[in-house]
Amino acid sequence: MSGILFSAVTTGFFMVRLFKGPWLKNPQYLAAAICGSILAALVLHLFWPIMDDSFFIGGVTGLAGSWAGMALFDMALGAV
Repeated sequence: MSGILFSAVTTGFFMVRLFKGPWLKNPQYLAAAICGSILAALVLHLFWPIMDDSFFIGGVTGLAGSWAGMALFDMALGAV
């Protein structure tokens, strides 16, 4: 479980850099992406624990969770 959470955090950094720019200029998006990817990893562990160690499923979960966290943050601010 700790491996997938570490992967979720690093995926959050990657997604913010990819979609929003530098991390230091967008710390709010970094926080939203990390929270989203950790939440997605925990939901994956809750509903499908056998796939925690899967490289592909864990990576897709981290990417989707990071994107969803940033999208929800944008929606909360009304920026979309």
